[in-house]
Parts: sequence; C-alpha cells; structure tokens
Amino acid sequence: MLLKPEEIYFKFNEESIEIKIPKKLLLVLLQQVNRHYEILKYEEEIINNFAIHENISNTEMIMAKLLILMAEPYDKKDIKFETSVAEFLVLRDLVYCNCSLLHLQTKMKSHMLKAYKEFYDAIESIYEMLEQDEIKAYWDYIKNYRIKGCILH
Repeated sequence: MLLKPEEIYFKFNEESIEIKIPKKLLLVLLQQVNRHYEILKYEEEIINNFAIHENISNTEMIMAKLLILMAEPYDKKDIKFETSVAEFLVLRDLVYCNCSLLHLQTKMKSHMLKAYKEFYDAIESIYEMLEQDEIKAYWDYIKNYRIKGCILH
C-alpha cells in the first residue's frame, strides 16, 4: 500500500528504531550532534523553512536522548538508543558525513575510529532496511512543505 507523503511524515515521527551505540562513542556523537545543531541554527537565520525547523527539532531530541544515555551505568559496553525514524535519518546523515571527512579520521584515535566505523556500518544496515521510496517521499515532503493560512499545502 502506497502512503501519501503526509502519512509517511507522521509514520516516521511515530515509529521508532533501536540502535546500539558503543558507550565510548556517546561523547563524540554528542559533540557532533551539537555542532550539527549550531550549523542548523545558523542556517535557520538564512533559510527559514519547515525542513530546517524539522531538522532542528530532531537534532534537539537526539541531543537530549544522548545526554540522558550518558548517565547510564559505566559497566555497560553498548547503550540502546531508541529514536524515531525521522530522528534516525538525521543521525544517519550526520554519521555518514562525519565518517567520510578525512580530517575527522585523523583526529580520532584508532580504537575510536574503528568503533565509529562499526557504528556507521550498523546504521547503514538499518537504513538499507527502510523503504527507500518512503525516505525520498519524507525528505521531499518536509522540503516542500508550505503553510498558507495555517493550512498544509
């Protein structure tokens, strides 16, 4: 059954995904998510649209969840991170971009880089299980969302 773009939007905000994050990556991820948030806030000043607001909202939720997870007991090796599909897509893009940056790879210690790449691989395997047409429809929907008199168009 093909869903309408707005149905996919709501589905992606309601359905959740569970990801295992190595505890040692939590601080690195939090720093990267925070930097991403700063960039989005700057971009919001230039391009003020629904897609930016949606990405900011999802980024804020990811940061809050990561902060909470950092308080998990120290003896845990992996932390279960539950996130909406929409938040997952933001996190996936962030990890994908950061994993491909050479300067980031030279700054990370080898054991951290290995853990980060394994985390990236885990995220990619989850991403590949998602329906690609729905992902495209979701991104198109938030990029093309318009409000006229408080009515969705």
